[in-house]
Amino acid sequence: MKILFYFGPKRGFDKQLPCERKTLSELVAEDDAKRKQVTHVAKSEDGREVEPIKIGKLYCENLVAYSESYSGITESAVQGFLNILGDYKIDHLYLQNPPTQIQHQLIQTYPTMVSVRKFGYKKFSKSMFHKIDEQFERKIIGQIKVKKRLLISLYPLIAKNVKRKPVVMMFYGNSGIGKTETARFISEIMGQKLLRKQLSMFQSGEFQNYLFGGNHAQSCFARDLLERESNVILLDEFDKLHPVFHNAFYQLFDEGVFEDKNYKVELYNSIIICTSNYQSEAEIRKNLGDPIFFRFDKFIHFEDLDIGALKLIISKHIEERFEKLSHPDKLIVDREYIKKQLYDNVTRLSNVRQISNIVEEYFGMQLVENILENGRK
Repeated sequence: MKILFYFGPKRGFDKQLPCERKTLSELVAEDDAKRKQVTHVAKSEDGREVEPIKIGKLYCENLVAYSESYSGITESAVQGFLNILGDYKIDHLYLQNPPTQIQHQLIQTYPTMVSVRKFGYKKFSKSMFHKIDEQFERKIIGQIKVKKRLLISLYPLIAKNVKRKPVVMMFYGNSGIGKTETARFISEIMGQKLLRKQLSMFQSGEFQNYLFGGNHAQSCFARDLLERESNVILLDEFDKLHPVFHNAFYQLFDEGVFEDKNYKVELYNSIIICTSNYQSEAEIRKNLGDPIFFRFDKFIHFEDLDIGALKLIISKHIEERFEKLSHPDKLIVDREYIKKQLYDNVTRLSNVRQISNIVEEYFGMQLVENILENGRK
């Protein structure tokens, strides 16, 4: 039996597979049906017992297990994965992101038959470096000082010496002024889909299992990292994370390796961005503590938006929203009126999220009033 371990997202795994294949869940279903066919011991006419029908091993040329496939089998089945395979005759076995226990079993039993392939994450290049320099101020409004700090932070990824550990940055400042958008911008420049984890969502006891690994069938951070399509990882609202969980990130920030009880992930040459609402490095150090503070490579401050930047953002959001309208709706909406209203009240605005909501409200107001007005005629 030839075995392939593939580490990476589903779209990369599918490219490794033959057209004719059977999934692990399909094979388990066939096995259940097979076992139901086995007859009970019966007696012949002369009273002697008749042996039950024996069903031979099922044959499968190409057996495939996706990441989610392991959730469909029990913990004991993972621990005894070889026993499951023993009931079948398999020529080729393809496993996407297999749990560590399954890897060890197969390597020990078939040491010369195992091969490993990994998804080819794009590396940060000089051309990407220059694109950030050229496009940053058009994409991220009002944060001119951020660009230089960002380029200095990313430079080690294109330096001649081989970079392995991730570049780990903390973006800090008030909400809605460009921190998350900058992470998306970097990911877009690299042509990859950003992996974003909003840590404020994880406040329950279940987060311990998510980070450190619980039952193999449960969702976990390590498996999300294995299935990512990008080498840009955003840990949003890192300041909301309870300090007891900081040690889960030590090895990741130091070496580019994340490990829990079920999986091990390598994130070499990656870009890890954490965000927070802290106002200074001193505040970050005081609240997070030295062990995690000194594992960040760079701290980049995002300043509050000035009136000029707010007006540019207002104009940008109005134009973007207008372009999404149908042609009849474009004849209804008065962009200049909306722009004037927001410009006149710009001192009451503070961030992109607030502007976006107000623009949406003005567009909706004009469209609804038009429907109501026409309904009265």
